[in-house]
Amino acid sequence: MIWYFTPYALDKKFLHEIDRCISIVPDPDDWVVLLDGDTAFLRADFGRVIDRYTKQHADTGLFTCYASRCHYQCQVPRFGDMGNDSILFHKQVADQCSTQNYGKVKEIDRRIAGHLMVIRKRTWLHIRAEVFQTAAEKQILGVDTKISNAILKAGLKIRLIRELYLLHYLRMAEGFDHKKHLE
Repeated sequence: MIWYFTPYALDKKFLHEIDRCISIVPDPDDWVVLLDGDTAFLRADFGRVIDRYTKQHADTGLFTCYASRCHYQCQVPRFGDMGNDSILFHKQVADQCSTQNYGKVKEIDRRIAGHLMVIRKRTWLHIRAEVFQTAAEKQILGVDTKISNAILKAGLKIRLIRELYLLHYLRMAEGFDHKKHLE
């Protein structure tokens, strides 16, 4: 089974909220999808895509996907445009990713941005102590980095689902450096 969550922490203890969401999942073999609150899938088949990849690449430690905006270029498709604010443009990019990259993954050997993180509960339980040790003082920013670093440290793979693209607002109007909403 695949569970979908958009964690939100009023007390800014984002890591604790992620942990709470995952603790709800009863089966350690179930997968958990964690989404940023400023994201949107633009294709109706996103759930089938995620399901297919979790079955075809079950040894994956952490999945992510392409996004319209991201701090890491490896998570933006080459034909994307982070400055374009047209949802219709981004729908076309999502369709293009779907058709051109069907069934393709890209291994990433570095930290990732967590606009979408897909992790098996069993994997979370394996890396949980490491993540809490390194991210205990983090509020919102940097938790995804600590999770992806723990995945790599555990010798697990991070894979980008090249077929999957989502709209990520990521301070489009305010600019990347705007962080007032995180206070």
